Amino acid sequence: MKNPNHEMADAIRDVTASVQKAIDEGYRSRAIDVDDLVEVLLAIADRLDPPVEPPEQNRVAPGLACPECGEADADRLIWLDDEFVRCDACGTIYPPAG
Repeated sequence: MKNPNHEMADAIRDVTASVQKAIDEGYRSRAIDVDDLVEVLLAIADRLDPPVEPPEQNRVAPGLACPECGEADADRLIWLDDEFVRCDACGTIYPPAG
C-alpha cells in the first residue's frame, strides 16, 4: 500500500536536510525566528508545487525584458505609451532596448 503523504514527507526531509547542511556549513544560525520559519515553509511549498515559468510563446525578446529584475512575461510588462514600459513585477519604468 502506497502512503498518499509520501510526497509531503519527502519534501519536508529534503528541506530539513538543506537547512541542516546550511547550519553545518555556517550559513544559518541554530537560532530560529519567524522569518526562518516562513522561509522553510515556502521552500516546502515550492518543492511540492514549483513556481511555473510562463510559456515560451508569452516571453518577450531579451531587449524588451525589464532591465532591473529581468521579468520577461509579456503579461507583466505594461506599455505606457510607444516609448516606455512599466514592469508589474518590480515597478521599474524603462525605455525598451528592442
